Amino acid sequence: MEWERQRTYDFENGIETGKKTKAIDDALLLIQKYKVSPEEAAKDMNAPLELVLEELEKTSEK
Repeated sequence: MEWERQRTYDFENGIETGKKTKAIDDALLLIQKYKVSPEEAAKDMNAPLELVLEELEKTSEK
């Protein structure tokens, strides 16, 4: 039974991680394509601002 709880936890954690990643990607798209401020994009996409800023910095370094 313990492995079932762990599997359920891992599955749910994976879904949440995927949602967060998608929200960050969508925020970056708003920033780059539509020139929306990082703060507004993060808020609109329900993404953590600090992670959006980190990813934005990574993409600008390339």
